[in-house]
Amino acid sequence: MPKIMLIGKNRERTSGIKSLLRQDGHQVSLVRVVEGWQEREEQLQPDLVIAAVDSTESVLAEGGRAMSGFPPPLLFAQHGADFYHSIELDERLVDRIASPFMSDEFLGKVDALVRVRRVVMRDPTINLDDGTEGPQRLRSLGGGLAALLGSRVPRHQKPLGAYLEVAARVAEWTERRDAFLPGHAERVTSYCAMIAEALALDDKETATLLRAAMLHDIGKVSFSMKMLRQKEPLEDSQMRLIRTHPKKGAALLRALDKQDEEVADAILYHHERPDGNGYYGRDGESIPMPARILAVAEVYDAMTSSKLRETLAPEKALARLQSTRGESLDADCVDALVDKLKPTPGSIPFAY
Repeated sequence: MPKIMLIGKNRERTSGIKSLLRQDGHQVSLVRVVEGWQEREEQLQPDLVIAAVDSTESVLAEGGRAMSGFPPPLLFAQHGADFYHSIELDERLVDRIASPFMSDEFLGKVDALVRVRRVVMRDPTINLDDGTEGPQRLRSLGGGLAALLGSRVPRHQKPLGAYLEVAARVAEWTERRDAFLPGHAERVTSYCAMIAEALALDDKETATLLRAAMLHDIGKVSFSMKMLRQKEPLEDSQMRLIRTHPKKGAALLRALDKQDEEVADAILYHHERPDGNGYYGRDGESIPMPARILAVAEVYDAMTSSKLRETLAPEKALARLQSTRGESLDADCVDALVDKLKPTPGSIPFAY
């Protein structure tokens, strides 16, 4: 049974939320005193913290407390002008919902955030680095968690949109903490669209590709920002951990949207190489086409937008791509992106 910690002084608001959560099968601990709420969090070890407050300031005032591991996500259920104030916490995943809200929308967000927490924290096999689980194991991981959490009774019908919103929020939070210049996912998606057009992918394959591009690094959600932005070479243990992020990303997506298998596979295999020397040993045609395209787009953006290493001018990055075609990157996908991005006679040169 998922454990929820509910914070709020207003009895009328918290009683309604508490009742709704319990109806949906959650174990709820109510904390009326907002001050010191993180101490109660450490005692209760919840899967999710919900703050039913008018202002975020009272909750965030204690934000300096260091959290180990992946802390429970924080969901604000609030109304008023403060709802429109931006909240960005590096150390904790934060989401918001405007009050009053539709019960199904609220419970969908709660369920999705709980799933994120449990995929990250409670499946020991997701940290294995040898690639032996295979696609079926990962389908079982994400789908099994979805079935387990979805089997609570009584059960409210929850809209898919709530789960997709949480997936997007996780991806945005992860990207903001990563080592790329802002807009990494959008740029990668744009490059993927160019390659898809050049290769004449059909509408279904293109839709799968673009969704995977926006979410491809979602599996980095559990990594510390310190490691993601580390300028020194990664230690072996850190590198093994980094290599788990496609598995974690696929498992997260399957837990949030188990019908989107093609997108999950694209995320899972986007660090595979045609020569078989990628993260999990797939090679050549066995790598799904969306994953092959995504790999080229991400490598190009990494070469031109890193915060940690010297970036390459676009012309040099394209030349570097061409030097790896057929080995570390799919040849057709490389050619497609180079054709789309290379300057043509009479065009304005790259600006950098």
